[in-house]
Amino acid sequence: MMLSELVQIVFATLVGLLGAISAFGAILYFSRRDRQTARALLQEAESTVVFLFDDEKLIDATPAARMLLRRRDGRLSDWEALIALLRPRFPHLRKQLANLAESNQDRIEPEDKGAGFIEAELWEGLARITLSEGFVSDAENTVDPVTLEAIEDELENLRSLGEAAPQLIWKQGADGIVTWANRAYLDVVEMISPTMGDETPPWPPVTLFHDIERIESDAPSIQRLAVKDALAQTDSWFDVTSLRRGHGTIHFGIDANAAVKAEAAQHSFVQTLAKTFAQLSIGLAVFDKSRKLVMFNPSLLDLTLLPIEFLSSRPTLRAILDRMRENQRLPEPRDYATWREEISALETQASRGTYCKSWSLLGGETLRVTGRPHPDGAIAFLFEDISAEISLTRRFRSQIELGQHVIDALDEAIAVFATSGQLTLSNRAYNDLWHSAQAQFGLSDKSISQEVAVWQEHCSPTRAWLQITNFVGAFGERKPITVTVQLQDGRTLHCRIEPLPAGAALVGFSFAAHVGITPKAEDILPPLVAAGA
Repeated sequence: MMLSELVQIVFATLVGLLGAISAFGAILYFSRRDRQTARALLQEAESTVVFLFDDEKLIDATPAARMLLRRRDGRLSDWEALIALLRPRFPHLRKQLANLAESNQDRIEPEDKGAGFIEAELWEGLARITLSEGFVSDAENTVDPVTLEAIEDELENLRSLGEAAPQLIWKQGADGIVTWANRAYLDVVEMISPTMGDETPPWPPVTLFHDIERIESDAPSIQRLAVKDALAQTDSWFDVTSLRRGHGTIHFGIDANAAVKAEAAQHSFVQTLAKTFAQLSIGLAVFDKSRKLVMFNPSLLDLTLLPIEFLSSRPTLRAILDRMRENQRLPEPRDYATWREEISALETQASRGTYCKSWSLLGGETLRVTGRPHPDGAIAFLFEDISAEISLTRRFRSQIELGQHVIDALDEAIAVFATSGQLTLSNRAYNDLWHSAQAQFGLSDKSISQEVAVWQEHCSPTRAWLQITNFVGAFGERKPITVTVQLQDGRTLHCRIEPLPAGAALVGFSFAAHVGITPKAEDILPPLVAAGA
């Protein structure tokens, strides 16, 4: 290598070193100059309240200023702690300081027009915030240390209670920005918008409820609002109570998920009941404790002939009954006074659960109306059309009466006994023969043993009664039998016993056609005295 080339390399190296040393010296000079400038800004007002910020970081402050921030919330940045401290008197401070970059200097008056103000200036990238002498209260100079310590201790207790409260508690300023929130609120924020890794959660936190109504009075407002979780695609419901305090609003959110689920289950149950009731042929009408209609099914429209518009307007019980009377869907009373008494009795008996009557309408229909009490003083009425049932019952009764008249026209004395031995039917000839007070038709309290005792009393002793008793109480297939008995007055009776369906038995008595016919010798028993001899 030539000497000239070596000299050039060494010269270039020296020039580079000198340039680096000059740049480093300039950096040190300007850094020292910035620190000296910052210190100079504070030394000008060492006895006042001055904060010096580089963006949102507090780089220096006077002792009086540091005293104001000594109990700051650890979750807040330096800048947010100052905004939270000054917000009560300067609710729009954040927006006002945001324009400092354009104006470089600003004087901010308090919202309440009280004493004191804020001077803000921007100088070489540093924000200097100065509180005037009238702003800072001299409370610490006028309150004794013991009282001041008690006040601060109470403040700490209130903060602890707010942080440990299970319900969401937060405060929003007049601009809607969250200015304070407890741990429960921040946990929900973290659940909705989780931070990644060691990333510090942003402040102010996001607003969970954007549809809270604006509070215009000092009265509390209660709303049920939902927090939408886009990740889980679910809603978390809260009952939010809002109170206006100063320029902001304090909110309390109580978990309402259980209540919402219960209401949804109740609504689903009511819907299921409504669908079930809609298929019933029985009309249903439910009235609340004030006797207004709260539920009805379609069958009620058909049975009462009332329009759906009228029923949907939640009429009272008396209004419905009045309209039903106009439509001739009620039994016609003798007079209006009687009608009002019957209505009062209907309501009273239904509330006790004892109302159940059949209404015979002018058109020939019959309604069975049942009243039942419900919880909370409500009552329900069931309207059932039993016209077909009543018609069938009347037809059966007519047929039974016709059959009774037929057997009453017979000369033979007839009695029918059930398989249990109970007398179920007898005709007029039977009653005349045995002087019985038995009913013409229907079940009786007489049994075969009681009737046999009557027969024995009026007849000569015979084994025929034992045969009849055994026949009536027998099971399985039975064949008809006939026996002859003799009355105590000497007349002879022919007795026939016929099996009937369902185990019943017919016993018929008729007088012999010829007076000379006498019972068989083996059917006549000797006198009881002779039998005992």
